[in-house]
Amino acid sequence: MDLSSPVSVLSPKSRSAISALNSIEIRTVRDLLFHFPFRYEDFSRCVKLADARAGEQVTVIAEVEKVRSRRAWGRRMSLTEAVLKDDSGKLTALWFNQPYLQKSLTVGSTYRLAGKVTASKFGLRLISPLHEPTTSERGYLSPLLPVYSLPKGISQALMRRLVRTAEPLAAELEETLPGQVRRRFGLVSLAEAVREAHFPATHDGRDAARRRLGFDELFRLELSMAELRRLRQGKKGIPVRFDEAVTRRLVAALPFRLTDDQRRAAWEALLDMAKAAPMNRLLDGDVGSGKTVVAAIAMINAAASGCQSALMAPTEILAKQHYESLKKVFAGQPVSVALWTNAYRRCFADGKELACANKAEAARLADDIAAGRVPVVVGTHALIEEAVGFRRLALAVVDEQHRFGVRARQLLCEKGAEPGVEPHLLSMTATPIPRSLALTVLGDLDLSLLRQKPKDRKPILTRLVPASRRTDAYDFIREQIAAGRQAFVVCPLIEESEAVETVSAEEEFDRLSKVELPGIGVGLLHGRLAAAEKEAVMRDFLERKIMALVSTSVVEVGIDVPNATVMCISGAERFGLAQLHQFRGRVGRSEHQSYCLLLPSTDEAAEKERLRAMVELQDGFDLAEKDLAMRGPGELLGELQSGFPGFRVASLGDARLIQEVKAAVAMLGGEQEKTAEAVLSSNALNKVHLE
Repeated sequence: MDLSSPVSVLSPKSRSAISALNSIEIRTVRDLLFHFPFRYEDFSRCVKLADARAGEQVTVIAEVEKVRSRRAWGRRMSLTEAVLKDDSGKLTALWFNQPYLQKSLTVGSTYRLAGKVTASKFGLRLISPLHEPTTSERGYLSPLLPVYSLPKGISQALMRRLVRTAEPLAAELEETLPGQVRRRFGLVSLAEAVREAHFPATHDGRDAARRRLGFDELFRLELSMAELRRLRQGKKGIPVRFDEAVTRRLVAALPFRLTDDQRRAAWEALLDMAKAAPMNRLLDGDVGSGKTVVAAIAMINAAASGCQSALMAPTEILAKQHYESLKKVFAGQPVSVALWTNAYRRCFADGKELACANKAEAARLADDIAAGRVPVVVGTHALIEEAVGFRRLALAVVDEQHRFGVRARQLLCEKGAEPGVEPHLLSMTATPIPRSLALTVLGDLDLSLLRQKPKDRKPILTRLVPASRRTDAYDFIREQIAAGRQAFVVCPLIEESEAVETVSAEEEFDRLSKVELPGIGVGLLHGRLAAAEKEAVMRDFLERKIMALVSTSVVEVGIDVPNATVMCISGAERFGLAQLHQFRGRVGRSEHQSYCLLLPSTDEAAEKERLRAMVELQDGFDLAEKDLAMRGPGELLGELQSGFPGFRVASLGDARLIQEVKAAVAMLGGEQEKTAEAVLSSNALNKVHLE
């Protein structure tokens, strides 16, 4: 038997168990050894029987004085009781529905037993303890007992027994880390780490094992990222020269003064764009922090170099908002800007706007873009369709980048580029979701932060309102509307669903318009409305014909209504932190105090950790770190946006270990490429595929 042997050699008579293991990709002995426990039962405290206390997990060594089985509760259950004794006293152990124990437990023999002590009217009991003879040469009762994720049909006892049988083969595992790395960072061998990860003798042994295994996974990932960076460095960008005169003219014409963060972020982007290698930068700032202006500074420099820029947004509403913002920023500048979505085709040049009323006019606009006569183009996914081409695309800006898959961003970068040439990429987000945060820690991505807020903005007060007090939220909305303000009411569903226990937008609209806010303008907005209908609703909201807007998540981004001061989120537990923060960002855009009310569907849902985080945290990056800890960073090299990236042990929240891994890769120097080839081809750990 060796590491590549099928797992069936460990339990040849149990076909169903082998089939169950195969269902979770455990096919070989190696696979089994790398199926690590996700937690441990702590039985490291070995006590005398007289010292056992109710509520404690303990291990005892005692002799079985007496054992018997009997029926209980109408003969529906069997109870097996064993009287244990040591030199300090006696204690009863109790098992449910395990009558065979009467024969397997030998009176007069000494056993090691581990379980939880509970109190009853009959005294203290050791309930359903695990047990093994003290004479056992290879007992599985580790002080820290492993607990595994299991497929149906496999018990913890069977999994532990299989792993114990396979454990000696860990000595055959090929070392994956260079000796200099292991010595420099004090890492145990891979074989020792695998053994201790399953059956650690001490807490220190467990921690050392998991540190080594986590190091391996992060090391593999960082090597992969280093290889991606090397490949990217082989590609060419289009150098964009910094034009100081053009930039100064643009900044001087702005109706506000740039914050220090905006100036720094713009300068970082311009420095990157001047290089021959393509930029890959994430611009992170809360709503209202001025990301669009930073992008505009980069765009006007691209235009001054005879190049084009494209800004891709996830929704038509947001694309249109960016278009309107850039029209104002570029007013008086020799830069034309076009809007290209499935519903809107427009171009603003020389202070005039041309709307494409028919296919012929849209075709002419497409020709102007392809010929390079329009230096700035804003749009949705429609930008990556065949109808749109660029002559010399030097800068691709992607807003709310987490809403796009990797492939969509890559398709935009491939537009109008010569073979081997990529445009500079500037990604923008108001709340970096965990995937984005992880990329800034480990990936091929630089980060610019806009943490400063406009001076006249007040913090948004966030309150958690239990479902049983929903009417309090309606009363508050009524008070704000009476004071001349407006409100959003967001719901997770358009219409009622039997499968989901939450209030729908249609239900909420009926209740508000007929019961809670009669005679006050209440509007309804959702994704099934036609573009013209959405635009009409939003226009009425802006013009205060609608005072309370009931909506689905279509208002997550791209809605700017300064007079709105209340964001009420119904069914709040059904949204992620990133969405909740985006909703909250729809208010707080004026000098008036704004509020965010979180209304969970049930009182129990009010205990959700992310809802408490929303109340406690205002900053988007702080929320992203919280989200990272709760949900994980996503598949860094793939297109998934949440979940853990194939890690069995490592955590991207372990900043210290990440820095050590980065230092380890850096210290390899010229050996890095050779090491990467060896480690990435190893079968010892999960593969990280380069795409």
